[in-house]
Amino acid sequence: MHTYAHSPFKMGGRVTHDFSAKHKARDVAPRNDDDGTVFAVESGTVADTESGMQHGDDHANMVIIRGTDQFLTVYAHVSPSVNAGDNISKDDPIGSVDISGDSDGRHVHLARLPGGDGTVDDVLDEDRQNKAVNFMFSSLQPW
Repeated sequence: MHTYAHSPFKMGGRVTHDFSAKHKARDVAPRNDDDGTVFAVESGTVADTESGMQHGDDHANMVIIRGTDQFLTVYAHVSPSVNAGDNISKDDPIGSVDISGDSDGRHVHLARLPGGDGTVDDVLDEDRQNKAVNFMFSSLQPW
């Protein structure tokens, strides 16, 4: 199973919704004292982003990063500060957590998908979402 070194929040975080057959992602909420900056959990290239979505819209703002292993890491409910084509190192800031789309509070919906187009439309496809793979964190503590 793939392991990310830490949470996407520098102050650490907590899993609010775990990976399951019906929820093929992990939702990670920042601590209350965190400013909400989201950091890359691994290096890669930004495949696509979505911005301008609001709370209650049909999907969320997001950043999609293709890792060196060609897997896609999807950060949903994130207002991007990066652009498609940007090279990202682990721990680089990539945006701010928001409550866009179907959100019940500040969290990053973090999913790991086998390679593909890496576009927003690609990762929103239900068949693609069903291919998401489980992952874990070495730590959710501040780093």
